[in-house]
Amino acid sequence: MSELSGLFVVKPESVTAMKGKDITFVSKVDSSALTRKPVMKWVKGKWLDLSSKAGKHLQFKESYDRNTKIYTYEMSIIKVVDGDAGGYRCEVTAKDKCDSCTFEVSVQAAQEDQQDNILEAFKRS
Repeated sequence: MSELSGLFVVKPESVTAMKGKDITFVSKVDSSALTRKPVMKWVKGKWLDLSSKAGKHLQFKESYDRNTKIYTYEMSIIKVVDGDAGGYRCEVTAKDKCDSCTFEVSVQAAQEDQQDNILEAFKRS
């Protein structure tokens, strides 16, 4: 039905996020060859559409630059938790064209300041 075409100018990149921090993924789509506005869909795993999860934890933004005819889509994960780790996909569709790209999120525990040298804590005095 729809052909895969290189609509993305900028694709979201895989990232390792610190637990409790915010991360933002940016995707830019060239609409100069499109007849109507493209639709962006952010998906986690194989099928979980993230637009239904929008709120305090997940935030979505989109903007359009008339001069370059480029749409900018952003997905922000606020205060990353372990459950945010995994594979993600963003899909852009416009009438007879579609494109998608995948990226990974891995979550790291926040570093403790006290653990500069763990062996120091066990030294005998």
